[in-house]
Amino acid sequence: MTEEEFERIRDRIDLEVSDAADHLHLLQGLLAAHQNYFLEMNESWTFWDLTFKAHYTVVLSQLCKLYDRTKGNLSLKRFLQSVNDHQDFFSDAAFRKRLEGNSHIETLAADRAIDASELDAELASVSESDPLVSRLLELRNKTGSHLDAGRIMQGIETVGLTVAELEILLRRARAITGKYSLLFRASLYGGMVGSDDYLSTLTWVREAL
Repeated sequence: MTEEEFERIRDRIDLEVSDAADHLHLLQGLLAAHQNYFLEMNESWTFWDLTFKAHYTVVLSQLCKLYDRTKGNLSLKRFLQSVNDHQDFFSDAAFRKRLEGNSHIETLAADRAIDASELDAELASVSESDPLVSRLLELRNKTGSHLDAGRIMQGIETVGLTVAELEILLRRARAITGKYSLLFRASLYGGMVGSDDYLSTLTWVREAL
């Protein structure tokens, strides 16, 4: 793998995590707003109900991709293995060359060593040995990417993940991609603008009722 190829996978996986975080932020915000705008949402409940489900499904789908085990896929595990295999990309010399001309290079270049024990722990946290990751992958295999016909015919219910559990997995993913994006290029994807615009819509509905 070349440094340019590594940057492509780093950028893409960071983007995937950021996209999932945006949808989770909206879902959590809408769920919280439901407590205060119950009557307003009830005026068009089909729309809001499908909106809740859509955001939940997107987050779950993104997490399934990020924690996937399929050979050849870009996952958190593969990303971390690439970090481990190409630690020369994170050397002081490589970092300084990458950020040549940055007036803050001395500050950015400080304390950038990769901790081997932390990297091992991160790899373990995205593996099937982690109970929550194991449940996520079972959901992927039984109801997410595939529908298990046998379970459906036998009436076996597959229990999903709560929003709180989705947040745990996403925080874990964001900590990993954010950490190595900073170490590699001192950059991160930011949050979306207008993440609470729905509140204006609900306020207008309230005023109209």
